[in-house]
Amino acid sequence: MAIPSKLADTTQAHLEQLIAEREQEGPHVDFKRELPAAWDNSSKHELCADVSAFANAGGGDLIFGVQEDDDGQAGSLVPLAQNPDETVRRLADFLLTGVEPRMPGAQVHAVPVTVGDVAGSVFVIRVPQSWAGPHRVKLNSKFYVREGNRKRELDIPEIRALFVRSDSQARKVQDFRADRLGKILTGDAPCKLVDGPIWVLHLIPTQAALGIGSLDPLPYLDFVRRIPCLGTHDSGNPRINLDGALGTRPQAEDGATHGYTQLFRNGFIEAVYVITQPGQARWLQLHGAAFENQTAELLVKIRAELEHAGFHPELTAMMSLLGADQIELGFSRFNWNVNETQGRFDRKTVVLPDVLVSADATPYRALRPMFDLAWQAAGMRGSINFDDAGEWHARR
Repeated sequence: MAIPSKLADTTQAHLEQLIAEREQEGPHVDFKRELPAAWDNSSKHELCADVSAFANAGGGDLIFGVQEDDDGQAGSLVPLAQNPDETVRRLADFLLTGVEPRMPGAQVHAVPVTVGDVAGSVFVIRVPQSWAGPHRVKLNSKFYVREGNRKRELDIPEIRALFVRSDSQARKVQDFRADRLGKILTGDAPCKLVDGPIWVLHLIPTQAALGIGSLDPLPYLDFVRRIPCLGTHDSGNPRINLDGALGTRPQAEDGATHGYTQLFRNGFIEAVYVITQPGQARWLQLHGAAFENQTAELLVKIRAELEHAGFHPELTAMMSLLGADQIELGFSRFNWNVNETQGRFDRKTVVLPDVLVSADATPYRALRPMFDLAWQAAGMRGSINFDDAGEWHARR
C-alpha cells in the first residue's frame, strides 16, 4: 500500500499513487468520499463502528476524501474543505470517547491536497490491530469486525474468541517481563553486572506486542546508530548477540558494568541500571528527580530508534526494582517533612503495573502514573516533581 508506515509522512503523492494503482477497498482500507455533514449520533456510531472493526481485525486505514469507483477501487481525490486541525481534533476525540476500551495506537492525520483549483484535505484514520480489545461502540455496546470490504457485528462466540486473543497477547508481554526479571535475578543477564540493587525498565511497542515488525541490529554494530542507556551515557561498545543489539555502560577492569540496554530483534527493549550511589546509613540512593528525568530521556531516545526501525511510537512502559529493600528514593527529608520509613521500599522486589504511553503524549506527563506508583511504593503520596498544573520540575 502506498501510505507510509509512519502516517505523518503521508503526502498527496502517496494518495495519488493509491489511485494510480487502483487500490482496492478491502480488509485493511476503507474509502469515504466525504465526512458527515453533521456529527449526530448516527454518524458518530458509523465512525466508531468502522474504526473498532479494524481494531478487532487486522487493523487498517479509514480514508475520507477518496472517491471509490463502482468496483470499490480508489478513483479520485476529493479535497475536503473542513479546517484540518479542528477536524483532526474532533475525530480523535470521537475515537477516544466513542469506543471502549481505548484503542491503542489509533492516529488521525490530515493530508493537504489540491485538485485543479480546489485545495483542501484528505483525512486518514489509522487503526492498528489491537491487543487491548475487543472494542465495542459505546452508543450501542456492540462489537464489530472488518471482513473483506465491509464491517459486520460479532456474535457471542466470536467475541469470546477475541477476548482469548487479547488475553494471550497481554500474557505474552507479562511472560516476557517475568522471564527477563528471572534471568537478571539469577545472574543470567546478557553481560556481567556490578553488585547492587537493579533498576529495570521494559519498553514494549504496541506493534511489537502484536508480533508485527522487526529491529535490525547491524546498524548499531557499525556505530551508524547509538544504543541509549539509562544514566548519563549511551552505549560506547555495542555488540550483536542472539537477541539483537546490546549496548553497555562503561565497564570496570573485571568487565562488569553498571548497566546495559538490550534491543531485541522483535522490538522489545530492556534497560538496566545498577544502583550504587550511597544514601543515608545502609541505604543506596535512587535519586527521585534523576530517575524520573533519565526515564523520560530514555523514552525519547528509544522512540527515535523504534521509529527508525518502522515501529509506531506507542508503547507500554514497565518499571521494576530488584533488591528494592536496599534502596531509598533520594530527596530532602527536611523539605518534605516525612518519617523515617517514607521514601524506602518495604520489600525486595517492586514490580510496578504497566503504563501505556500514547504516541502523542509528552514523556513526563505520559510517565507520571508510573512515577507516582514508584513513590507510592516507597510510602509517599506520589511523585514530588510535578506542580499543580501537572508540569514536571526537579525538586529536592
